[in-house]
Amino acid sequence: MPGDFASDLTMLLNSPVLLLVMMGMALGLVLLALYTTVAMRDPAAERMRAASATYGRAAKRRDLLKTPDRVPEGMLKALLPEERAERTQIRDQLRRAGFDGPNVLRNFFVLRLILATAAPVIAVLLVALDRTLGLPLVIDSWVGGLGFIAASRIVAISTAIGFWTPTLWLKRKIKRRQGEIEAGFPNALDLLQISTEAGMGFDAAMTRVGQSLDTVSPAISEEFLLCQAEILASRDRKQAMADMAERMGVEEVTAFTQVVGQSMDYGTSIARALNAYAAEMREAREMKAMEKANRLPVQMSGVMSIMMLPALFLITLGPTVLRYLSVFGE
Repeated sequence: MPGDFASDLTMLLNSPVLLLVMMGMALGLVLLALYTTVAMRDPAAERMRAASATYGRAAKRRDLLKTPDRVPEGMLKALLPEERAERTQIRDQLRRAGFDGPNVLRNFFVLRLILATAAPVIAVLLVALDRTLGLPLVIDSWVGGLGFIAASRIVAISTAIGFWTPTLWLKRKIKRRQGEIEAGFPNALDLLQISTEAGMGFDAAMTRVGQSLDTVSPAISEEFLLCQAEILASRDRKQAMADMAERMGVEEVTAFTQVVGQSMDYGTSIARALNAYAAEMREAREMKAMEKANRLPVQMSGVMSIMMLPALFLITLGPTVLRYLSVFGE
């Protein structure tokens, strides 16, 4: 009897049906583990992962450790301005445009130098290729038809355009970024007010608002998260917020940092201060909208006068001029 049981057990273990059953159970366990990993995620871990990713995107072009402003030496002495005030002004403009890396000032001047020297280099290459290898007929006729004076004018104009294009592009980017901040800051202030009234601390509220505005207002999200990263790095809160306002370059943000700083200094409620400032900012924006609306009739009258006065002069003075020519023209 024990021998029969052992032989049956041996046959059962050697059976291909049992092997298939075990393989199926193993495959089911693997699928269950994959489903648990993908579908049943920890919400806290997801929030921490999202916060870490947001901090990484915000600090992609920013550095917490600022390089000190040094007098340019060597090759940089011929490239960067020697006056510290001029370097500081251009660096502030780059920061307001969203570029705050350690080498942005050098990269900006290198780009301007490359664009300024591109036209003379291209002109020299065209002339050298035309005299050595030859150019296609269309380009050769155009290059050969230009005189020295005309070619010098084209090169000078191209050099000036290449030299001033980065500056004009930087100003347009600053204006566009500040417009984005002005448009999205009221919503950010409302979210800060709601978060502080709900019981969150100011730093946690700024971090939460910065993460929430990542896709809606990337500039505000980046500045809020960078400010909080500097505070977490043991920097003074007032100084970090003042630098944030300087980077944004918007009056509303500067006033916001002053309100928050005074509230923290005197120990008053931040939620109440934000509520009062939000109401004041809405009134200021309403006054600006009314000012723009009141300027419209004056602007429209100027355009209408420019467009209508020539036609009016033609109608009133045209017959007189024609009569004068017909009488005294003979």
